Amino acid sequence: MADRAPARAARLDWIDATRGFSILWVAWFHFFVTWANGRLPWPFNPAYFSLYTDSCSPQTTLDRMGCTAQSLFVAFSQLGSQAVAVFVLLSGLGLTYALGTSARPASGWRVWYRQRLLRLFPMYWAAHLVWLVSPFVARTDPVDWRFLASLAGDRVWPPGLFYYANPAWWFFGLIVQLYLVYPLLAALLHRLGPALFLAAAAAFTVASRWLLLDVIEANGIFVQGAFFGSRLWEFAAGMSLALLLRRHRARTLAWLLGLPGLLAGAALYTAGFLSYRPGPSFTCTDGLVGMGLFALLAHLARALLVLPGLRRPLLFLGAYSYGFYLLHQPYVLWAGERLRDLSLGPFVLAGGLVLVFLAWGSGLLERVVNGLARRALGVPPREGGHPAQGAAR
Repeated sequence: MADRAPARAARLDWIDATRGFSILWVAWFHFFVTWANGRLPWPFNPAYFSLYTDSCSPQTTLDRMGCTAQSLFVAFSQLGSQAVAVFVLLSGLGLTYALGTSARPASGWRVWYRQRLLRLFPMYWAAHLVWLVSPFVARTDPVDWRFLASLAGDRVWPPGLFYYANPAWWFFGLIVQLYLVYPLLAALLHRLGPALFLAAAAAFTVASRWLLLDVIEANGIFVQGAFFGSRLWEFAAGMSLALLLRRHRARTLAWLLGLPGLLAGAALYTAGFLSYRPGPSFTCTDGLVGMGLFALLAHLARALLVLPGLRRPLLFLGAYSYGFYLLHQPYVLWAGERLRDLSLGPFVLAGGLVLVFLAWGSGLLERVVNGLARRALGVPPREGGHPAQGAAR
């Protein structure tokens, strides 16, 4: 990830594949819940499977098997928002892995910020323009002063900006905050070491979420990501993993991608899933889900890479997931509303085709925008940054 050497890329392509699968899952979640429009039970309901079975009204054993398969697919579709925690983790991983074993970039923080801003803003501005002129996007908000504020990068304050125009853009505001504090985080990581740093970040996140939820009773957007401290746990987990990969690469990969990592991922994700409820346990939900789901998806992505026909699409999605993230939601909201009359099977087929087109188109647009931005500023392609090197995912 720190360079484009084929040998190194071949050993870490599971990271791009994990990112590619995750962004596809998030996009499918937005598409699916728009189409479902509240018609289906929610998987966090303890009675989910019985409720879904009642809606199927199976008459035979074969009907019951089909209903169970549908319920699992629907639950998977409705849990796609949890992959956002994986993107937070991957952002910390990409930034820190690109630094190597150093606590600061060799070219200094000024150049580092220039690279990050060049990576973030041109495509972000292009996404605003696409939303403004495209005839096939959902426009739930008018074009007013918030459009200019969003264009400037403000997705935090006032709270009305958080979901403005394209709700998925709230993640941009979180990443900008994490970039601003990243030099301090990198210094703490190297001073404390990966384990102690992660423990301190997790404690900070739990304390932040408790204060926001129970003491201040702040708007829920601050827990979701309008305040970076509420998502620092996942970001710090990625940073810690990146440093371990740099210092103890073989040992870390053997653990993470072996049976211990799979079991640990399943345990952490289960704990995070069960903690998703009102009360003190919710302070740990996103951190546990992010770490556990990342480990599980890393195993899944590595397995998918060896299947014929999936390697190139997954790596393409991973490399250009930033553009897909910025562009997809207004389109799937628009399309999802118009496909509501379809039953589940035809919708899955139509929705899959829509996502393929969006992924391909957004990837091409991102490539063009990045090239134009580099040429306009006279920046060599290498300085613009590879998508795996800390892009907002």
